[in-house]
Order: sequence, then C-alpha cells, then structure tokens
Amino acid sequence: MRKLFLLFSLGAVLIFPTSTLAQNSTTLQSVSVQLWPEYDQPSMLVLTDFSVPANTKLPLDLTFRIPKGANLIAVANYNANDALVDAVFVGPSLAGDWQEFTITMTSTSARFEYYDPISFNGNERAYSYLWAGDYAVKQFAIRVLEPLDVTMLSTDPQLPSISSAGEGKYYTTAAMQLAQGKEYALALQYSKTSNLLVVEQPNVQPATPLDENTQGRVSLAKALPYVLGILGMILVIAGIYFWRSSGQPVSKTRRRAAHNVAKTKEESVYCSQCGDRAKPGDRFCRTCGARLKS
Repeated sequence: MRKLFLLFSLGAVLIFPTSTLAQNSTTLQSVSVQLWPEYDQPSMLVLTDFSVPANTKLPLDLTFRIPKGANLIAVANYNANDALVDAVFVGPSLAGDWQEFTITMTSTSARFEYYDPISFNGNERAYSYLWAGDYAVKQFAIRVLEPLDVTMLSTDPQLPSISSAGEGKYYTTAAMQLAQGKEYALALQYSKTSNLLVVEQPNVQPATPLDENTQGRVSLAKALPYVLGILGMILVIAGIYFWRSSGQPVSKTRRRAAHNVAKTKEESVYCSQCGDRAKPGDRFCRTCGARLKS
C-alpha cells in the first residue's frame, strides 16, 4: 500500500509539475532596473527591463514581486521592432509583504513599470529598492537618475560610475551575476531644494500650426454668408409666425365684439309707452301699438 502511494505521488509530480518549479528553473539573461526619483510624479518610477535566453521556448509565464505599496502601471513585451506592446498579465495580488503578478512573455524581452512611494522629510528624501531574487540573473544592473535641484545624493552600496544621457545624470552599477534567491538591495538618500519634477506634465500642443486651412477647422470668412443666410431665414419665418398669430385673431375678435354690441342693442329695445320689451326687428309695440324708438 505504501509503495502504491509513493508511485502515485511520483506520477502526479511528473504529470502535473508545479508552476513554481518551472519558473524557478528559468534563468534570466539580463535585468536592467532604472530608478527615476521625482520624474513626473513625487514618487519613485521603477522601470525593469528583462530578457530570457534566445533559445527559450515561448510563450512563457514569469511571476515577479513588487513592493506592497507600489502601483503597477505598465506590463509590456518588446516586439521584433524593439517597440513595447501591451502584454497579457495576471495580477497584481497581495502575497505577504509583496504584490505578485504574472506576465506572459511572447518575446524574449519585456518590461514592467510601477510607482513606489518615497519617504519625504523636508528637503531630505529616502528610498530603498530590493530585488527579491526569484530568478537567477546572468547580468543584473541598476541605474539611478539624479533628480533636479539636488544638493546631495548618496547610495548604499555606492554606485561606481556616473554618466549623462537623455534626461540627465545617471549613477550606474557594474553588471553583476545573481544566483536564484540572491537579493540585491539599494538604499538611496538625497537632498533637494525644490519640488520640481524632472518632467513636468506637458501642455497639449498641436503638431502643426492651426490656421484656416487646418483640416476640420471652419473659416469664419467662408462661413459668414451661410450664417447671414440662415439668420435671414429665421427672421422671415419669425415675422410670418408673429403676423399670423397676432394679426388675424385680433381682427376676428374685433368683428365678434362689434357683432355682440349690435346684437345687444337690438335685444335691448323697450316700448316708451307701456314699457314692454320688444322683439328684435319690431318697429311697433306688440302690446300698445306705439311706435318704438330706435
């Protein structure tokens, strides 16, 4: 019975290998982490580019951990033209002190981005980054972008090289190899005399100058005859409406009032001799025969 149980367990492991074992056996070719403090938000923008060996069988699901308080904003694969394309991913979901998400890699290179809070104390800022070591990495490196108006910046461990490119000055580590389970921590501290961001939110500007010939834009000079024509038609229609609604009913009312007055006068004739009321059209009193006064 015991042998049967062991054989059943071994078969289950062989037939249904756990995703964790499959993922842990993956070795990443490279991981490049960029830390951009106060770039376009008063927080840390963390960009992680990673790749797997060229002979890796795709698609491949990989699970990564990010800090519990982080806000995952992008997960993408690099296509054949080295452009980022939104990737299929699941999560993030809480897992202890972390958040986990799983990306489906359809190419050998991918990226994920998230914002992570920075500790503020007046002009002093502090941030700690940690690579959790879920995968072995053949080439691991970190770059830190220097924020604006910095008076002091230090890292632990100290970053050995400084370079200038694109947005500004970078502090860069040398490429290193990390085994599975090997963590890498970097503590960053700096002083800043302002709250300026490296990239302010840009105002939306047209790609080309706007003029009368811009597609979708209507020129007032060209549209003026049409506007005047429409206004003229509105005035004519309004005049006809007010004439019909105000002129004719008044005439009918006046005719009706005059008719009622005449009728009232006819119906109000009385004999001056005997006082009897005469009927309409009578010229002599039907009672005493006296001539009726008109």
